[in-house]
Amino acid sequence: MPEFLELYPWVVLGVAISILLPVLRKALPQPEGKAAGLEGMLPRVWRVARPYLALGLFSCLAGLIVLAALADQITQWNAALLAGYAADSTLQKLR
Repeated sequence: MPEFLELYPWVVLGVAISILLPVLRKALPQPEGKAAGLEGMLPRVWRVARPYLALGLFSCLAGLIVLAALADQITQWNAALLAGYAADSTLQKLR
């Protein structure tokens, strides 16, 4: 059981990476004459990230299920990270 608890934060990190990549891609300033600069970045990030928060919470639960189901196969941190990323990425594509 301690191994499960040690690997779950890596699953959550994989979920977070899967959520942050599209959010940052949409929120960062575009180079083609659009509002350049980072001064208004926080409101843009929040506006883009808000729909992903519920998905992220659900994905953490899905990651918990994935880790529980694959507990014998996932024994290293990198496998747990990929499992979290894959679980959330799959849920985003279904959405």
